[in-house]
Amino acid sequence: MRLMENAEIVKPDVFGTKAKVMEENENETKYQMQCDTPNGFMHCYHLFPGIDLAYSTFEASSCRMRNRAMPNILEIAYCRAGRFECEYKHGFITYLGEGDFAVSLLSPEREPPEFPIGYYDGVAFIIDLDITGLIFENIVEDVSINLKELIDKFCVGHCCSVIRTPPNLRHVFQEICEVRDTVPMGYLRLKVLESLFLLSQMLPQENFETAAYYSANQIKKVKALKCELANQLDSRETLKSMADRYGMSLTALKDCFKAVYGKPIHAFQREYKMQAATKLLVTTKMSIAEIAGMVGYENPNKFSTAFKEIIGRSPSEYRKSRN
Repeated sequence: MRLMENAEIVKPDVFGTKAKVMEENENETKYQMQCDTPNGFMHCYHLFPGIDLAYSTFEASSCRMRNRAMPNILEIAYCRAGRFECEYKHGFITYLGEGDFAVSLLSPEREPPEFPIGYYDGVAFIIDLDITGLIFENIVEDVSINLKELIDKFCVGHCCSVIRTPPNLRHVFQEICEVRDTVPMGYLRLKVLESLFLLSQMLPQENFETAAYYSANQIKKVKALKCELANQLDSRETLKSMADRYGMSLTALKDCFKAVYGKPIHAFQREYKMQAATKLLVTTKMSIAEIAGMVGYENPNKFSTAFKEIIGRSPSEYRKSRN
């Protein structure tokens, strides 16, 4: 692959927004995407006319992916790690998490998509239906992929569907993820065709294990709660009290928080406290008892036990290893 002489060249047609082209040739293009950090990258392989395979890695909280509707672009995305916020339909949101795949016709984003835990890694098939047509034919003898059937099956009402990937399809997606930058284009073509074939064989939508979706108002409340938890490490407020303050049922609060951040509120809170404690151990001379109090533990022994369970060593061992 040749390196572009000017890495500031932009492609205004990538999802209808600007992206810097870092490298390109006739078979592949590497982009730096518009994110709130410089660490958003997409590597596209142009496998068939109208079909790209894109590897995406984002170490960011949000990214401007597109700003106009592209109703004839079908995207099938698989999450290898992290979380990606998807607009299910206008005013409602769902989340693509590790081991999930999403199918959608691209619509304009009202807000930049977010990566709630700060990173995302995955692959996507980007299919231009104007080029492929609704039936992708004669790729292999006696094998055709009916893209219209995929849309009707997974994009009911033009909504984005997020689905737990069944084992046979997950195995193929994982193979695609693992060979990044290391195999010939022919192998990637075979794996994409295998994935599309398996998708075409999946049962009707009512049998899929689909992700729940939540209103934008619920998501806004949960994100505000997460900021509270991050800023008030010594809080001992009950979940019921949190739910009452935010005007949500306890079940809705717990389910929505887990959907956004991938873990229950108490588990998130506990891990966040321990990560904050690691910083205090390294950057201050506070005693372990003082640090325990800073992150909401009255009993230093209980703090040390929780710290070791999450970090893998005791607070004193951690501090000694970093000094």
